[in-house]
Amino acid sequence: MLRGEDTALIRPYLVEYEKKEQRSRQRWRRLTLVLAADFGVDLDTRDVHAAGVAW
Repeated sequence: MLRGEDTALIRPYLVEYEKKEQRSRQRWRRLTLVLAADFGVDLDTRDVHAAGVAW
């Protein structure tokens, strides 16, 4: 497996874009962890226990 930094076939701006995306995801995970731990805020929007409503 080749790394993007090791090959000339990868454009430098693509590598930088991927790094920026990775930093953004890491920042979001840290924010989520801090809000959950310090304030009890849950930013997860999935409804794990959702069930269909019987009419």
